[in-house]
This record gives sequence, C-alpha cells and structure tokens, in this order.
Amino acid sequence: MAEGSARLPPIGEAHKVPVELLDFDQNNPRFAPDKEPSSGSDIAVVAMLATSADLAELVQSISTAGYINIEPLIVIERGNRLAVLEGNRRLAAVKALRDPEFAKAARVTIPPIAPEKAATLNELLVYRVAHEDDARDLIGFKHINGPQSWDAFAKARFAARWLEDEQKKPDRSGMNLQQIASRMGDQHMTMHRMIAALHVLIQAEENGVYDIADRKKKSFSFSHLYTGLSYGEFTNYLGMSRPDRSADPDINPVPSDRFDELRNLLTWLYGSKDRDIEPAVKSQNPDLGRLREVLASAPAPPQKGSA
Repeated sequence: MAEGSARLPPIGEAHKVPVELLDFDQNNPRFAPDKEPSSGSDIAVVAMLATSADLAELVQSISTAGYINIEPLIVIERGNRLAVLEGNRRLAAVKALRDPEFAKAARVTIPPIAPEKAATLNELLVYRVAHEDDARDLIGFKHINGPQSWDAFAKARFAARWLEDEQKKPDRSGMNLQQIASRMGDQHMTMHRMIAALHVLIQAEENGVYDIADRKKKSFSFSHLYTGLSYGEFTNYLGMSRPDRSADPDINPVPSDRFDELRNLLTWLYGSKDRDIEPAVKSQNPDLGRLREVLASAPAPPQKGSA
C-alpha cells in the first residue's frame, strides 16, 4: 500500500482526517460561469466561495463554537488524497480560519478564536465513498430543495453529469432523467428544461459557435436560455425538435446548419465582449417576450426529421 493510501479512511465509514489531506472538488457544480474561481488554487476557491456562498457567516459561527463534527464531509479518493464532494463551503471556512492568507483572499475578518476552539479545526469528520454515485442522492437532494440550494445552472450540471454516467452503464441499466429528478426531489419537467438548455450551451462552446466567457455582463442569467427554449418560437428558430419529456434530452439538440442562428440567439441573450455587443435581453420581462415576438416573425427553419 502506498504511503498516501495508508492515511486514507476506509470506504463506507466516518473518520476524522487532517485538514491537510482534504482538497476542494474542482468539478463542483456550484462553479457557474459567473462564479468560477480565478484559478484552481485553494486560495482562489476560498475567495470565490466567499462571494457566492456567504462564507463570512459560517466563519463567524465556527470561530464562536468551534467546528462541530456532526455531519461528515463526503469525500472520494483522488491521487491518494481526498476530494470533498459535499462540504466545500465548510472546508473553505476552516481553511480561512486556519490561515490568514486564505482569510485575506476571501476578504473575511477573522474574529478572535479561543485555543480550544482552534484545536477543533485540525481534523474534520469525513465519510469516504468509492464512487460519486454513492453520494449523489444526498448531495442532489440537499442542494436542489434543501437548506443550501444551488442555482439553476449548478443543478443542471449536477443532474447532467449524473445522467451521463447512468447512460454509460451496460444493458441500459442506468436511470433516466425522470428517475434522477425524483431522487433529487425536483420536478422532472423543470430539470428537463434546464439540462436541454445546458446541452445547447455545451454544443455552442464545443463547436466554436459561442463562448459563454465572451458574454458582455459578468453575471450569467441561465434562466434566459432555459425559459426561452420552452417557447416554440425559440426552438423553431434553432431548428430544434420540440421537447419530448418522455425521453432524455438530446445531447446535440441544434442542427449544424443552424449554428449561425444559435450564435445570434446567444448573442442576443448574453452579448459579446469581443464584439462589443450589449445583450438585447436585459431582463426576462419584457425583453424575452419581445425577442419571442421577433422570432415569431422570422422564417421558421425545417424541423429535424422533416422531409
């Protein structure tokens, strides 16, 4: 057994481990386009979580009461270390309390902390899983409708990754989106809309049609896209089939001959820094409705599968 592996707790059990053994999950669904760390460093992750996850409140609570090891962090082994699948916010607060450089990066003021409280920050309770599947039910339910709800983009990324892994299972034994949505405690129709929109974005980026990092505004209104795609005027403009919610969302929903229209649509929704174009849709009401009216008057492309 490698020296690093010897320090890892057994799979399927809760044990305390040194904080130094814990890494942030770089695939955290919370890292939306407008909430991405500036780099993969721990300090960058802490700084991002400080602005998007109300880290200061948690830091204050832990400094007063100490870190209470009741709910374990959910972790998985990666490279003889432990990546935190669930509990990145708590890990960020602990790192800020333990290291002034992290606190400075997060712009968090660290209150005085008694030695006995500081000692609770050295080892954290974790529960190690063998596969991400083993943690998904807990993580999905907690962050979809639980006390620490994610935004729509994070929910869509989480569910889409889960669905992708299920689709890779042999003999079609994996769950479909309806089953995943039920496990997550969310409405299947809502999740279907969000994942369909996420696939449109991924398709645009992978084919060089539009890069969401080129958006004009720092904020990213994912709801503009998934709401728009619920209207026939939008899907007709892109040559997309109307959503069939009895089937999982299409991975490549926009025909390649409609990529120019896809670029237009995403530019209208989000603008372009490189081309110095402001988004036409600044708010859903009334701008999205106005765009819907414009698209209604545009010639409709043929539907996929039509003659």
